[in-house]
Amino acid sequence: MSGAEEVGEVSEAVTGALGANPRKGDSHGWSDVEKELSDVIVTAAVALATISPDPEKALAERVQGLLARPDLD
Repeated sequence: MSGAEEVGEVSEAVTGALGANPRKGDSHGWSDVEKELSDVIVTAAVALATISPDPEKALAERVQGLLARPDLD
């Protein structure tokens, strides 16, 4: 499954949990959103592990970079 497909499924689940599609109503619950977000995380982790010789380091460096952003204060 591609990352883009997983993100699309998150979007669909959020729309359904909010009941934002008048044709479908409340088609999803927040547990569905949690499941789909978890799928995105797993897909990204597998992709990172596939392309990086040190995925843990790559992720840690990115998280530190994000935490250092001034707009996150």
